[in-house]
Amino acid sequence: MNIVLTAALQSRFAPLPKNMHIVFCIIATVVFVALYIRKRKMVDFLWLLVCDLPLILQFYGDSTTAAVIGVCEVILLIAIFVFHVQDRKAARNQSEDDSQSGEGGEDVDDLKDVEQAVKVERSKLAGNDADDNVISQAFDNYNT
Repeated sequence: MNIVLTAALQSRFAPLPKNMHIVFCIIATVVFVALYIRKRKMVDFLWLLVCDLPLILQFYGDSTTAAVIGVCEVILLIAIFVFHVQDRKAARNQSEDDSQSGEGGEDVDDLKDVEQAVKVERSKLAGNDADDNVISQAFDNYNT
């Protein structure tokens, strides 16, 4: 009986019953404030607003308020998407700059070590006549 009464008193625009919605908003606020303090990214603050803004609908349940909240939510979600795209482009540019700045030189050294290890293993398998072995000559054409 009490559950039916709670559902009946819930605003038709609010996503959750009032008590659950308030608890959710408190948890979301703590999480997103912590993320914002840690990373200093505006996206975390925008997500905080997206989560907490519908709480207004628990207290003002008219259709005009719901429409204004809905428009604000859409604007915030578009802003979050734009920030996300900008962050991805910046990360991609940073990784390209890192790869061009000289981190690729370490890969060449690693390949020389692997090449030397392969030659040693081939010589063990082929014996002393490794130069006459067709298989080892097939893979070593860049040395001739």
